[in-house]
Amino acid sequence: MLGTTLHGVGEMEERCVIYARISVKGEDISNQVQNIQQWAEQHNYEIAGVFLDEAITGASDPLSRPKFSSMLDFCRDNNIRTILVWDLARFGRSLPEAVVALRKLLDQGFKVIFTRYNLIADLNDISGKVMIYTLLMASELERDFLRMRMEAARAAGKMIHRPPTPIPIDEVRKLIEKGWTLKQIHAYLIGKGLLKYKEKGQEKVLGYKQFVYRLVKEGVRRRKK
Repeated sequence: MLGTTLHGVGEMEERCVIYARISVKGEDISNQVQNIQQWAEQHNYEIAGVFLDEAITGASDPLSRPKFSSMLDFCRDNNIRTILVWDLARFGRSLPEAVVALRKLLDQGFKVIFTRYNLIADLNDISGKVMIYTLLMASELERDFLRMRMEAARAAGKMIHRPPTPIPIDEVRKLIEKGWTLKQIHAYLIGKGLLKYKEKGQEKVLGYKQFVYRLVKEGVRRRKK
């Protein structure tokens, strides 16, 4: 089923879980989760759990990932059959691995929805199969091109990753001493127009988890109560 509205207003909510993945620890995963939550609310789904695999490569077998495995156990224990994922690249960037894993899930009675495309995975429907294979192939090619660019940049002695988003560490320490929580500080700095960075030409804001991770790396600690 492609581009189908699954539930109407007033219908009983269907329970589901959210799965999200990032390849690099400290990368912001909140955008994926928030986008899926909005989709679930619009389509009358009740979220029973959120499972996040961090610092896990997309080339890995989804079924062998720690949080993905925990999610499946949770679903079986709680009679949940629907899994929401933002897009196919989060599910997997290796076409063979991802297709095998997806087919196993469907054979076990799971429904996998890629919310970015409003796409219910169906490998028995020709149009759905073509779309899934096309998107997975594009994800795999993107991963290969990225690796080629990184290798070329490394060989040329260029910076591979974008520079870290500036954080006013001294100001953060002062606010912590005044009793501010990290969430309050994060919101305050965003309000001042800080914690912004550009990715693929788009301006983004450093997420809270990423903000805390950076503070820990800088040796900043929460104030002890």
